[in-house]
Amino acid sequence: MKFTLLLCSLLVISCSKKETKEPAQPAAQDDVQIEEIIGSLFSGLSNAYNGAGVNTDSLIDAYYENDVRYVTPWGSTEPLDTTKARLRNAMHHIKDYDHRVEIVQVKSYGDAAYAYFILRQNYQVDGQLLEEYLPTTLVFERRGSGWKIVHAHRSTDYQTIQQYVALQKKRDETK
Repeated sequence: MKFTLLLCSLLVISCSKKETKEPAQPAAQDDVQIEEIIGSLFSGLSNAYNGAGVNTDSLIDAYYENDVRYVTPWGSTEPLDTTKARLRNAMHHIKDYDHRVEIVQVKSYGDAAYAYFILRQNYQVDGQLLEEYLPTTLVFERRGSGWKIVHAHRSTDYQTIQQYVALQKKRDETK
């Protein structure tokens, strides 16, 4: 009788254990999906800058949550609307845009994830070559079956900042 009571107790305890909720898909699949999102975002920007008629506002809306504040390479933060305006204004000044996404590292945690990568952008701005080296971190949250960027942080190196300064000096001289 004691043995039966012990077995019944163990059975009740094992059945009452709290089940852990499994993610909708394995983390490795989420990581791959996020890498694809990053590739698609920058391909869309490349198409926009190279005259393929891509609306950059719609492109940004497709990938970013609307309340994102973007931390720029020059150390300021801006709301997404400012980022959109900056991209629209740049369209008429940029030619021969090319980019590479390097050293992509993605880690997902259920409904949240981050991606770190180096973005290299090369293009002509008003006829002057700009070669950017931009370490970038994006934070994602799952939205339904997809992901949205909820935080963006970009840094740069000394050489890229020097190029920004030279470009601004040239613009100031032509005014």
